[in-house]
Amino acid sequence: MPKKKSYMNNENVLSEGFFDKIFKYAKNLKSTDKDKIKKSRKIKLGLALLNRTVGGLEKALKRDHGVDVELERFKLSDFF
Repeated sequence: MPKKKSYMNNENVLSEGFFDKIFKYAKNLKSTDKDKIKKSRKIKLGLALLNRTVGGLEKALKRDHGVDVELERFKLSDFF
């Protein structure tokens, strides 16, 4: 039986789903809603956690594979 063809781009799995939904939602917000989101403590804490996770990923790559990479940190403006 022939192997089924997948139309999902394996190179950009994250960009095909999660972040696209966030960007689409953020583009449709009113300016007053955007201001509320920018001031939200939960959003700021979530963004800090996301950036700490990126730092952990950098450390893991260095420790396990000896690859010294510096990934970009996320800013709130990246999502608006």
